[in-house]
Amino acid sequence: MAGSTSAVKNSARSKAMLAVFIAIIAAASFASGYFSRTFIGGEQQTVTVKIGALLPLTGDLSTYGKRNQGALQLAIEDINSFAEAAGSKFRFQLVVEDTGTDPQTARSRIEALAAQGVKLFVGPMSSGEVSQVKPFADANKLVVVSQSSTAPALSIPGDFIFRVVPPDTYQGKALAKVVWSSGFTKAIVIYRNDAWGVGLRDSFEKNFKALGGTTESIAYDPGAKEFSAEVSRAADLASQMGTGTAIVLISFEEGIQFIKLAARNPALSKLTWFGTDGLANNAKLISEAGAEAIALGGIASTNFIPTTNPMQEEFKRRFRQRFGDDPDPYSMNSYDAAWLLALSVMLAGSDDGTKVASVLPQVTARYYGITGTITLDASGDRSAGDYGVFKVVQTSTGLAWKLVAVYHIDTDTLTPVGG
Repeated sequence: MAGSTSAVKNSARSKAMLAVFIAIIAAASFASGYFSRTFIGGEQQTVTVKIGALLPLTGDLSTYGKRNQGALQLAIEDINSFAEAAGSKFRFQLVVEDTGTDPQTARSRIEALAAQGVKLFVGPMSSGEVSQVKPFADANKLVVVSQSSTAPALSIPGDFIFRVVPPDTYQGKALAKVVWSSGFTKAIVIYRNDAWGVGLRDSFEKNFKALGGTTESIAYDPGAKEFSAEVSRAADLASQMGTGTAIVLISFEEGIQFIKLAARNPALSKLTWFGTDGLANNAKLISEAGAEAIALGGIASTNFIPTTNPMQEEFKRRFRQRFGDDPDPYSMNSYDAAWLLALSVMLAGSDDGTKVASVLPQVTARYYGITGTITLDASGDRSAGDYGVFKVVQTSTGLAWKLVAVYHIDTDTLTPVGG
């Protein structure tokens, strides 16, 4: 019975995507040419296209990297089922490389995959990594779709980088609203000194000051192994700034060390801490510093959240069943990114980077996936989106991340969720 139910669901999913695909093809100016090449002339030979996945399976984003790998595995399975049902000659193969959350490693991995003929990529996840792979991707016409890179500095029209997440011009506004609405008029920003950290700090400070707030900031080296000097500096600033001060931590998983140190610091342990998408829904934080996070106010953290829909709920069910974990927003973005690349190949009739980059915006404009509608701006970035506020809380089964509020970008309002 389970096999029969799965087959029905796979068939329904394939039919739904087939309808999307037909709409895309029908809307394209060269649709008839595609059909003549692909579906006319008898039996066709299958063409396998490799999609590279540049994922942080180790390093400071490893929790997210492993979820993204699972999401992409499901995506390739679904895409190939759809391609067969649609009569497409294309089949897709996922090739995963571990970037270690390191920009130089990401560059070497994309170079190695390109040497193997891979032209299409999902990831890297961090903006620092995307910054490093971008020159090589642009020069060699490799299409890169990042699921989570958000640095505003990478919003560049006409390149080969696409991002299915809004840039941090939006997250900075959401984070400022969250901190200000929580009753704080002063903020100490501790941030990674890289493309992502600097961009988000700038966006947060601009928006927080526009609300009437004041800020101080402390940069740290993402490659450092310990952060006692930065914590000491934050404690000094906290004593100087007085009441109404909060800490905003713009970090990846290395932020867990800051949280542990702060919980033992007489000045910092009294303050409320906030986080960002670099920590939201992070399982390692729960296991290694959950109690400390609770003591610091739960580390309320902003993260882009996709619009819910039935396809998304079905995906979440399948993901939990397969991997025993909940998918985060960026792993869902990965799933849709793989679909966008595959559909673009089918539409272009080739995995040539120039052709895929040319049709990908057409595909995206007509695509509705598990993250809903994806509208790209002139720079190839998702044009907008809402943000969830996730917080570490005590539940009946232990500590867990919980969605406690939603920031609506179109109305600049914050809505509490639950009790």
